[in-house]
Amino acid sequence: MLRTVLGTDLWIDQKSRQAFNLDTVLLADFIKVPAKTKTLFDFGTGAGALMLYMSKKTKAKITGVEIQEDRYRQALKNIELNQLNHQLSCLHQDVKMLDEKNIDVIISNPPFFKVSEKSNVNDHEDDTIARHEVMLSLNELLKTVSQTLKFGGHFFMIHRPDRFAEIVDAMNTYQLEIKRIRFVHPYLNTPPNHVLIEAIKNGQSGMRVEPPLILYYEKHILTKELVDIYGGRAYVTKRT
Repeated sequence: MLRTVLGTDLWIDQKSRQAFNLDTVLLADFIKVPAKTKTLFDFGTGAGALMLYMSKKTKAKITGVEIQEDRYRQALKNIELNQLNHQLSCLHQDVKMLDEKNIDVIISNPPFFKVSEKSNVNDHEDDTIARHEVMLSLNELLKTVSQTLKFGGHFFMIHRPDRFAEIVDAMNTYQLEIKRIRFVHPYLNTPPNHVLIEAIKNGQSGMRVEPPLILYYEKHILTKELVDIYGGRAYVTKRT
């Protein structure tokens, strides 16, 4: 299925079960790539949507890492489709086995659910790996980020608010200082269902909590900010 990468002039070819979702769009909008970034890695890139978005934000070399062969091959296809081979590439491997050091920026839309959450396990193996911590736990992810990120490097991810305390604990363990967070709420008077996080390896203490992102005024009626995000507000200005 060929579709546009929302808010950009790029295209993505994906199978129905590989379709990127709102998580990807929100994380891509939230990420602020430092100006001097030379290397950016996307851990668990899937079909490559987040990498494609980042190509609109930075001239850095962008590398996706994907353990599932089918999704890895789809990511390669999408890099070729958009003629971005000069900037984007993809590795078919387990991020825990990554032989890299001193990466400037790491981004990730990781599996949200613990394997013990049986009610949420998908029938399809590829979905299960993408959404559940079968191949990569939260602790393993953050340990790997810390091992491969340079001193002062930036890490961005999206996750579940009900695991925020666990995230904070693990980040403290691996010297990842949370600098910026934003909670995402479906509606004004409902609890958040996502949290966007920026951390810096060995960063100084001091965390900024941004105003909440509200997605809908009411059912099927998007807030102005979500309309702007879908419209590509983060990609309007050309890279310099």
